[in-house]
Amino acid sequence: MDFDLLIQGGSIVDGSGAAAFSADVGVQGDRIVALGALPDAAAANVIDAAGRVVCPGFIDAHPHSETALRGNGDIWGSVLQGVTSHLTAPDGFGWAPLPADECAELWRSTAFAYGQPDLQPEWSTIEDYLGGFTGTIPINVVPMAPHQPIRFAVMGWDDRRPTPDEMDRMRALTRDWMEAGAVGLNTGLDYQPAANADTDELVELAKVVREYDGIYAAHIRYNAFGKPAAYRESIEIGRRAGIPVRLSHESVDAETEPLLEEARREGVDLGIDWYLYPAGSSHLLVWLPPEEQIGGYDATVGRLRDDPAHRRRIGSIIEGQIRETSAAGGREYFSATRTGQHIGKSITDVATERGTSIGETAVDLIIEESPDAVLVFRRGLTAEVFDALVQRTLAHPAFMVASDGLYHGALPHPRGYGCYVQVLGTYVRERGFVSL
Repeated sequence: MDFDLLIQGGSIVDGSGAAAFSADVGVQGDRIVALGALPDAAAANVIDAAGRVVCPGFIDAHPHSETALRGNGDIWGSVLQGVTSHLTAPDGFGWAPLPADECAELWRSTAFAYGQPDLQPEWSTIEDYLGGFTGTIPINVVPMAPHQPIRFAVMGWDDRRPTPDEMDRMRALTRDWMEAGAVGLNTGLDYQPAANADTDELVELAKVVREYDGIYAAHIRYNAFGKPAAYRESIEIGRRAGIPVRLSHESVDAETEPLLEEARREGVDLGIDWYLYPAGSSHLLVWLPPEEQIGGYDATVGRLRDDPAHRRRIGSIIEGQIRETSAAGGREYFSATRTGQHIGKSITDVATERGTSIGETAVDLIIEESPDAVLVFRRGLTAEVFDALVQRTLAHPAFMVASDGLYHGALPHPRGYGCYVQVLGTYVRERGFVSL
């Protein structure tokens, strides 16, 4: 039998949990059509995989790649690590289906994760948004229903419970996404406007997703609830909606492992994902409580610019958080800014240069550099403590790897470009934390 591609002599790890086995792989078009000993096969392209592992492409469930894949940034960052599928809408971010003006307004509040803050997207329908990927990208894209535009389309930035009619409209939008091929609902409860949703709203939307055998994925309410209560809210959503739950950028430690066990006892399929680096990345506004960001980027920056008392209060909040982080051994630096200045510097560095307080400087930088004021946050952990955290997390059956990759900026977090390579190279092959 002739193939388009023949991969010979590799060690097959098929993802089932079974032991590796030696085999050849025959491919025709975009399908694997033969697996086993194929000594007499011919192919237009032959790869000698002796001494190498052949496995299915990896799935990244949490990359901020929607615009990078469309040409803004490095479209190859995942593919070069063996990733062949991306799920959309991490943290519930999305912009369809919205009228152009509302789409642009919501875009400005999420552009920190994607670059192009002045983009004027026109995704008035779900089909418009998904159609932009067709035939133009090097990987598979699997949509998730994005909670942010679903709520924004119906309730804007309002911080209140939906009326029955509004709840019906959000259910309908969620159903539209599921009918378009979405595999679940994704939300980010530290980000506006999703932060304004209560548990009942999330349960009702998750019930729609359950009809399609989908999942509920979340960036949990760290700021409003704290981790244990936020986990328990997610467990409640899973239990009441009868749906699997996945929590983003979470690890297994003395605090979270009992919560994972609590979910298991309650019959909730709860899983977590993380990129396994000792640093995170988000925008400068992440230090503001969600209630201080009502109205989105435009309103948040406007209040800081125009209200001196508000400005001082927010500066004090941010300075306190920076000093607390620094005392624990942490540090932040700018990876992207609107002007291109301050890259690699901390807020304290900039404050020293300017001769202003840390809080005053932070507020000035929000106004000057947002929505592209992106930071990398180094955690104050020793190498020994971090290694133990990684080993414990990797070994837990509820864990999966996901990059949370950001693909723009002068000095981006390396997780989008090295997450899977680091797991396989460092933690599997070199350190032996888990087996292949």
